[in-house]
Amino acid sequence: METELRGKRVTVTGASGFIGRRLVPALVAAGAEVTVLGRSPAPAALPRGVRHLRGDLGDPAALGPALAGAAVLCNLAYDLRAGAAANLAGFETLLAAAGRAGVGRIVHLSSIVVYDAWPGADCTEAGTMARPGGGGYRQAKIAMEKRLMAGPVPVAILQPTIVWGAGSALWTDGFADALLAGGVELPDPEGLCNGVHVDDVVQACLLAARLGDLGRERFIVSGPAPFAWSALIEGYAALLGRGRVIRTPAAEIAARLGPRPVIADDAPPSAAARISALGRRLLGHQRFEALVRKLRRGRPGDGILRPDHHLLEEFTGTGICHVDLARARLGYAPVFDLGRGLAETAGYLRARAR
Repeated sequence: METELRGKRVTVTGASGFIGRRLVPALVAAGAEVTVLGRSPAPAALPRGVRHLRGDLGDPAALGPALAGAAVLCNLAYDLRAGAAANLAGFETLLAAAGRAGVGRIVHLSSIVVYDAWPGADCTEAGTMARPGGGGYRQAKIAMEKRLMAGPVPVAILQPTIVWGAGSALWTDGFADALLAGGVELPDPEGLCNGVHVDDVVQACLLAARLGDLGRERFIVSGPAPFAWSALIEGYAALLGRGRVIRTPAAEIAARLGPRPVIADDAPPSAAARISALGRRLLGHQRFEALVRKLRRGRPGDGILRPDHHLLEEFTGTGICHVDLARARLGYAPVFDLGRGLAETAGYLRARAR
């Protein structure tokens, strides 16, 4: 049973991010009355009729007007340039404000990384989340999920896998920039990429916002089928007209990297992250990213993106993320296989190569 979004008030946090920029127009097209909350001025590309309020998740004075009358809160916000503690504090302030405003339901964007099995073994919503470590991002996402599942408000927790498509900072733009600079090193043997195109994630968000009998539920969101990492990256290279994949024995890469460093879950953001946050505030997101791309292309060296410990783990993982529950409960039907996703991203990548 679905409820229509037409005429309903929907508040979106994280609307200026990769997924948010695709979700907001889709909500408008579905007839929702959309309010977005952001720290930056309203972008020029914001669809007509969308109400933009400037504010921070940690500011109750900004959250009150943003959430007033909202039937649905789509929470996509997570600042990777801040620490886990700061993100959790903002999340708690948001939840408290949502409770005061009487928000009807929450669609919360989490991540597949919460599962202990990821990425080496198959993942379902019955999987455990007990393994310590994994960094502050993982532990913060787990804490947010537990908080929502124990709360009084109906919630759909979406757990996307590798979200790619035009504008994906790591899984599309990062690989494209590396290919333009030289290439990408992959381990041999390589694992599976459980990729999900951004527009399939948007589909899941819309379905979760409409589900009539929503309780407090989790849904893994992935694409129609996994594919080889090399198929994705070589597909990018073909569209860009340059770049190569270099294959190196996985054991050789692991030996080169040495022991994995221990990073505390509550570690503060790095100096690079703090500089990134400051640059975006001063220059704006797009101008800052353009400057970073220019600097990267001018760096000395062979230009090859070589995996760190995190990427090596991703590149060698063979687990499959199952979406059976999302199909059954939400009616989720991912349509962007690798070929269709690459075709949708082609124009964006070719423009990036110029």
